[in-house]
Amino acid sequence: MSQIGTWMQTIVLGAFIYDRTKSPLAVGIITFAQLGPMLFLPTVGGWMTDRFDVRKFILIMQTWQVLCVLTLAYVLARPELYFAGVFLCVLGVGIGNAMIGPAWGSSVPSLVGPENLRAAVSLNSTQMNAARVIGPALGGILFPIIGASGVMLLNAASFVFVMTAVYLVRFPPRKPGANATSGLGGGLEMLREDPFVRRIIVSVFALALFTLTFLYQLPTIAGQNFGIDVESSAYGWLYACLGGGAVLGAIGLSTFLVRRNPFRVIGAGLIGVTVILAILLFVREAPLAYPLIFVLGISYQLVVIGLNASAQSHVPLERRGHLMGLWMTALGGTVPIGMLLAGAVAQRTSITVVIGYGCVVALWVTWRLRPTKMHQLEKESTQLGLASTS
Repeated sequence: MSQIGTWMQTIVLGAFIYDRTKSPLAVGIITFAQLGPMLFLPTVGGWMTDRFDVRKFILIMQTWQVLCVLTLAYVLARPELYFAGVFLCVLGVGIGNAMIGPAWGSSVPSLVGPENLRAAVSLNSTQMNAARVIGPALGGILFPIIGASGVMLLNAASFVFVMTAVYLVRFPPRKPGANATSGLGGGLEMLREDPFVRRIIVSVFALALFTLTFLYQLPTIAGQNFGIDVESSAYGWLYACLGGGAVLGAIGLSTFLVRRNPFRVIGAGLIGVTVILAILLFVREAPLAYPLIFVLGISYQLVVIGLNASAQSHVPLERRGHLMGLWMTALGGTVPIGMLLAGAVAQRTSITVVIGYGCVVALWVTWRLRPTKMHQLEKESTQLGLASTS
């Protein structure tokens, strides 16, 4: 439920800011507020995940997020746009997301055995991306009826269901060890020592900085390239296509693709991202946007989930908090910088230029993550004693 509310908030807030300002840079600034804390705080959250009671930590951070969302609802109810207030409220939500991300990312898969970890990561992402389908559709329908403030209130209410579930679940204990209590620098130490993890994290960093900006500049793409009104249900369905494709990709990874060579699957996803972005450089017909965005959703999800599952299955549970701190910084923390860059470039040129350099970087990452190289690095890491033995 909380994920549905979050995506309702995301689509409505992006459309609200773009409608009031007509500025892709303003959309980028608000996205930076939401994701900027990912640059620094996931390492803190990862350390706390490996050191303290995960359940209590999650409940505390979600309470903080509820308070921030309620304040955001109040600010958006004002007749005039109070941009600074929106920025600060979204920043508060972003701080909560940055701190809680490693706990969610490493604890949910830990509820299953190592043989099912890859499927668990995929299924967890499936429910998150099902929310990406339902949330935008509901947001697009409810925005004209109850306004942005009303949507924020619904988002705040959705946290109650998740907090209740977290309170009732008991996560497995983590065995203390040198890496589990190595301090805030444990993630950086892992990045320096493990060539397999380093290749994955650096690749995710590049994708987040240059390629995945389409996830949050979709209002600009819809408005500038396809002439779709971002306050209409047509835009809501476009976002739902992105989420629907992501759900299908996640389901595939948790079922018939779960036993396939993971880096061949990741490579196929990267090729899909590259090809679709190349097509989007030229296509301007609105009806074609929906199937293209749907396939783009499938492709990028194969990449992100595949890399996440490969990294988590590579390291022991006691180090996954640190790993997910790195992951959240490389992915969520880098996207806001990419969004500021994309917003500035789109403001001076067009969103098509942003799509173009994203396509080139996706092609480069495809070569970096070729299966032969990744299997070689995984073997090196195992020989160094850094891989999981379970």
